[in-house]
Amino acid sequence: MTDLLRDTLNEHADGIEPPPLDLDGIVAAGNRQISRRRALTVLGGAVATAAVAVGGATLIRPRTPRPQPARPAPYVERRAVTFALGNKIYYGSDVIAVPSKHINAFVRTDAGFVFLDEGNNIHLAGPSGVRATGKAAWTLTADHRGSLVAWVEGFNDHFESVVYDVATNRELVRTPVGNAIPENASLAYSPKIVAIDGNTAYFGTLQGLYRWDITTNKGELLAKVPPNAVRTAVGGKFVYQQPLVQAATGLSLAVSTTLQAAPKVTYNGEQAFLAPGARYLVTQPDDAFMGIQPSWSDLQLFGVTAPTGGPLTRSGYWALRFGQWLDDATFTAAGARHTSRNEADLLVFDARTGKYRVVAPGFSTYTFSKTAPRTTPFALPTGAPIYDLG
Repeated sequence: MTDLLRDTLNEHADGIEPPPLDLDGIVAAGNRQISRRRALTVLGGAVATAAVAVGGATLIRPRTPRPQPARPAPYVERRAVTFALGNKIYYGSDVIAVPSKHINAFVRTDAGFVFLDEGNNIHLAGPSGVRATGKAAWTLTADHRGSLVAWVEGFNDHFESVVYDVATNRELVRTPVGNAIPENASLAYSPKIVAIDGNTAYFGTLQGLYRWDITTNKGELLAKVPPNAVRTAVGGKFVYQQPLVQAATGLSLAVSTTLQAAPKVTYNGEQAFLAPGARYLVTQPDDAFMGIQPSWSDLQLFGVTAPTGGPLTRSGYWALRFGQWLDDATFTAAGARHTSRNEADLLVFDARTGKYRVVAPGFSTYTFSKTAPRTTPFALPTGAPIYDLG
């Protein structure tokens, strides 16, 4: 045993609470000429000596890692200021720059952001940086909690429904079920991911609505309806159009745990966003820049448990676009101001009162690109671009 090692062990034996020893470093410093075999022998003996010296400890394993507490997922918090502008994702005070020219659409998961670039290629963005998946899609779907995201990929003769875990960077589901493309077919609507609801995914396929158990990777056909008939699903409740079999996008929506042919209550709108607790429903048109303003063209808020509601008050704003539900009763929306530049503010609405507050004034402009597809400079975390369809 070298003098340096002996002195160090004696010093630590005198302490009541000995700090952890870097014995490898001590051995190396005290005698660099010792062979590898002897170094291992000295190290083993030193550990045994240290165990005797401290007295109170019956066993010491300096090299055994202690169980670490589970790290919280980095993006669990639903921050009101969440949007994409150009090639940056804004998440509260955090800004994530990505190596793309433009972010067409994105969603937030607990483990990171998933976005579509200007070519609709799918990328992951999180604490470890930005990674391309090598896949492409038109839209993305995520739950209001968890690390799962889903999309549909198109091939020559079929589509595939995909569920991906951002936390583990792996696909949990990839299936062509229901999505074989008939020969010489002209599709009115492409397949879509209706929703992820916990460990269940809902696929709007060419053959109908499938409920898919993500854990077992098995599914069942719920109804033979068009891919777009069911808008979303939350907590076992569906938002679906009336009539269900209508090929075009219906303007009358219902909310129920089953797909009923004649529901008692219906709501106006095309796109639908059901609150996490399924107490409130927000609807909006597909077209973000309608020339003629019918009664259903506004962003509308409805109560579900106690059916009430209609167009939101939008004093000072000529257009509103849904962003995300922050909790069971508050959501964000972009509002276009009555100004020459059409500046857009990011707002937080309280569904209980209908009142709003501004959280990001003038964060972008509510304008559209001059070439098709005509989209806004910004994206909100819905997983879909904001289109001017006119």
